[in-house]
Amino acid sequence: MTAPLLAETSALHRELARDILLGLRARGAVPGEKLSRLALAKELGVSRTPVEGAVALLESLGVVETEGRAVRLRHVAFDPEHLVPRAAEESDAVAELLVALARDRRSGALPEEVSERLLQSRYAVGRAVVAATLRQLSDVGAVMRNRGHGWRFGPAYSSAEDRAASYRFRLMLEPTGLLEPGFSLPSGWVAGMRRAHERFLGRAWKDTDPVHFFETNAAFHRGLAEGSGNRFLVQAIEQQNQLRRFSNYDWQRGMERVRTSAADHLGILEALEVGDRPEAAERMRHHLAGTAKLAWRSRTG
Repeated sequence: MTAPLLAETSALHRELARDILLGLRARGAVPGEKLSRLALAKELGVSRTPVEGAVALLESLGVVETEGRAVRLRHVAFDPEHLVPRAAEESDAVAELLVALARDRRSGALPEEVSERLLQSRYAVGRAVVAATLRQLSDVGAVMRNRGHGWRFGPAYSSAEDRAASYRFRLMLEPTGLLEPGFSLPSGWVAGMRRAHERFLGRAWKDTDPVHFFETNAAFHRGLAEGSGNRFLVQAIEQQNQLRRFSNYDWQRGMERVRTSAADHLGILEALEVGDRPEAAERMRHHLAGTAKLAWRSRTG
């Protein structure tokens, strides 16, 4: 049962399952401990939908057991890294297709509505890769299934003016969100985010890394918005993540900008770790303002 489910599970679910296991090990979780899907979603900075898939995978591996809505830990002996290497080839194929979709959406070469058959033919990939790619995009709300036939892409930046307005909006909200009276982060969230960012700094940059780097980036900003306790801020940041997703999947800025962005995020985490939220807010302002100054390069020129 384990192998088929691993093969059928999206790369996003496998990565979340791995991060859940790493987090449980880091805080010394013990068998019998109850887990909350909502708490796991907040800790990982994602919605509950992909966490459901990750928990289902962990249950198939015998790591957790579920009874209705309850989740109980059975053991943490399973090696988290086994979740990714087994599907590395498929994961790379999915990431490659995501990058290609982002490139063609930016250039206008790919229409807003597509079918699975069209994607298989256009990109010369198998049905399993297309299905896994659409599942991953659906999990993060980047595509929606049509009522009849096919899929529809969500909104994205349409111009440099769109992007500039988006960053002005974020500058109004995100630094202030760190100063909300009830601001609080789940236990282990900062450590998990640090590990996720450092993974990109400790190895050579691959063509498929923009997908994984952006999702880490998006989880960082969404997680901080959730920490504010203000649901309107969370909704706004989710929308902003949606708008910039394909622009970032089609990465054109090189590894140096990755290092700068990761360093900015790690600096914000350091300030939050010592309880200096005004400093974290100032670092967030600096981070967003610096990113806003970068030219937005459309594939259409």
